[in-house]
Amino acid sequence: MKEALVYEKLKNKSVRCQVCQRRCLITDDKTGFCLSKVNKGGKLFSLTYGLLQGIQLDPIEKKPFYHFHPGAFVPSIGSFGCNFHCKQCLNWHCSWGKPAEVLLHKLLASEPIEPVAPESLIVDIKKSEHKAIAFTYNEPVIWSEYVLDVAKLAKKAGFFTLFVTNGSWTKETLDKVGPYIDVANIDFKGFSAKTYASQGAFFGEIPEMAKYAKEKYNIFLEITTLLIPGINDSEKELKTMAKWIVKNLGPKTPWHLSRFDPELAIDKEFQKIPATPVALLKKAAQIGKNSGLEFVYIWAPGRDLPGGLYSEGNTICPKCKSLAIKRDGWRPELAGVDNKGRCLKCGEDLNLKL
Repeated sequence: MKEALVYEKLKNKSVRCQVCQRRCLITDDKTGFCLSKVNKGGKLFSLTYGLLQGIQLDPIEKKPFYHFHPGAFVPSIGSFGCNFHCKQCLNWHCSWGKPAEVLLHKLLASEPIEPVAPESLIVDIKKSEHKAIAFTYNEPVIWSEYVLDVAKLAKKAGFFTLFVTNGSWTKETLDKVGPYIDVANIDFKGFSAKTYASQGAFFGEIPEMAKYAKEKYNIFLEITTLLIPGINDSEKELKTMAKWIVKNLGPKTPWHLSRFDPELAIDKEFQKIPATPVALLKKAAQIGKNSGLEFVYIWAPGRDLPGGLYSEGNTICPKCKSLAIKRDGWRPELAGVDNKGRCLKCGEDLNLKL
């Protein structure tokens, strides 16, 4: 087992984990909320260091990243466990669902695993001739010990590094990992503690840490919100969120609105919620644009839903309104962009990293 990245030693062999914003108090021989950290004799260890689900090659748009190396394919890795128990989780089998829970309890019982060494992972990716790695699927914050070791080697190899996250990293974790992360997509599930709690998550200091990641470590940010009817679709809260993004992360920050599909939810009550109406998606997108966001996208689900398949994936120049990037599913066409990420027609900065 690998000693945890950041934690505080307390009396009576207790520790306080500092990796995520839950800051779990963990007594001897117990785990934290995410089940991926265990206290052994007053020292905190990661149970999942080097424990991978495997490596999958994904289009970068699927993460989603629309403004960072559009068209790239990215080797993507994830592990097991999560510090949220989101009722709409798509990756419940490896985050907080029964399969992940059973595996993590086996690790706690000291059943051995063969970790994937960071060095061998980077060698494998080099062989594939791809120049990136994404930490995704389950929450990368909770296995930041491995993420940090891999990201350091990745940067030495000339890769770019991607973080797909709920944004619950602490300042302590960001100060360790931040220098080695190029881009992050942060899931804003709403903009209040109540809205987060209704989904099985916690609000914490997620906005503040997003701002810190951008300002301190120049991490390129894109934001995603899965819009769930009756849960996080308050017009007032969406306006507050959008205006906060404009003020603190910048008007050119991409905001992705995703459509909720009840068939993909793990919670029985959430399975009763209807799919997000197209009208609601359009309304939320307009709220973002009216608040000053220049790049708002609507992400279509993988199957037809009431109202039909619907997406707004093209990048339009906010100044001259010409088409900059045309997207057909995960396939982008740079129709009106120069090699510096500016509009070919008027020269407007489109906040693109190519």
